[in-house]
Amino acid sequence: MGGAHRGEDPWAAWPSIPAVLRVMAGWFFVGIGVLNLAVEVDGGLIAPYLIFHVVLLGGGVLLLSWHRIAPSLAACLVAALLALAGMAATAVPVTSGCCLADHPQRRGYPFPFLGTGDGVHVDPEYLVTDLIFWGCAGLMLLVVLTGIERLLPERRTPVDLGGYQGKHAETRAMDATTDRADENVGGLP
Repeated sequence: MGGAHRGEDPWAAWPSIPAVLRVMAGWFFVGIGVLNLAVEVDGGLIAPYLIFHVVLLGGGVLLLSWHRIAPSLAACLVAALLALAGMAATAVPVTSGCCLADHPQRRGYPFPFLGTGDGVHVDPEYLVTDLIFWGCAGLMLLVVLTGIERLLPERRTPVDLGGYQGKHAETRAMDATTDRADENVGGLP
């Protein structure tokens, strides 16, 4: 069923896989964000969970509209570093809230993923959830950084092409006849 036996490249589909995964994750985040916001509206809103679901919804929308954002590599790196910094900053001890009895002094936002009671231990489900949250927050920051980058003046050095002399075929192309009616492409300007 593959295309390798017909002379096609069997690896030709691989470049589209990240785009498919991005769109699938985007729709998943949008669905979960909308569903949980709808559920929490009638049950009383708690600020951390409201923030989490709004960020999840926003991150899903941004994943779906990635082609419109078109961020630079520098903006992607800054957003990723700040998302990781947010993850690390929330790992500082939080003892003012009530948590599970066997995980005192839990750390993390919006969900406490790191416990220090009875030795350091990590809750992998909350860790993944927090990584998703901070990744979506990084995407929102990425949109802001990309917008700022577009407002900045051009950073490239202008090049003076006044003294440029065409080489090889460029000069001969200009010497050709101006009547292009006999060309098979219908005459290009």
